[in-house]
Amino acid sequence: MSNNLENRRSFRVSESVYLKVDKLTEEEFAAGIDHRNLRLGINDNAQSMLVDIEARLSEAMYLLNSEHGALGRCITLMNDKMNIVIDELPALRENKASLASLPPQTCDVGADGMVFSSSEPFAVGDKLHMRFLLSTDSRYAESFAQVLRLTDPPATDSPHLTHGIAVEFVNLPVAQREILIQHMFNRESETLRMRRLEIESAQ
Repeated sequence: MSNNLENRRSFRVSESVYLKVDKLTEEEFAAGIDHRNLRLGINDNAQSMLVDIEARLSEAMYLLNSEHGALGRCITLMNDKMNIVIDELPALRENKASLASLPPQTCDVGADGMVFSSSEPFAVGDKLHMRFLLSTDSRYAESFAQVLRLTDPPATDSPHLTHGIAVEFVNLPVAQREILIQHMFNRESETLRMRRLEIESAQ
């Protein structure tokens, strides 16, 4: 069981991400995300609640799809329809729009951290606040993070992003971690399905 959990957490996918990163002082890092958002006048209670509900709903839909395909697909479509409505709520739309206005970059995303490219040379041990939006399905996450190591930048098509930064998420809510895990496995399943179709069409 522990090996399965470790595999889930260490799994990585290459993903197009809208990313906003801010460097924090030790005091800001210790105070936590809620205190930071309060100081900046950011009220994301609705976003946090929706993230939690979406994580639990995604897990239920995954099981339903496995056991009752047609019913699972119907519930998935209804959830997609509701997400369109939810995304039109002013506060959530503004939150995502502010990220989507940034140029996306290729990142290696996992449940416990990510590797991203930066024009700023962060140092090992730096404390960061990260907000990101996965471009394939508009999954949103927010977390504090700590720089673990410097590496090659995954965004090789962006000449101004010359620094590769590997970070570990700190106090990422369980619901958001589960959303990332579900997203990664959905991406991997889709990749495997496309490969299978390519092999079948070549035969």
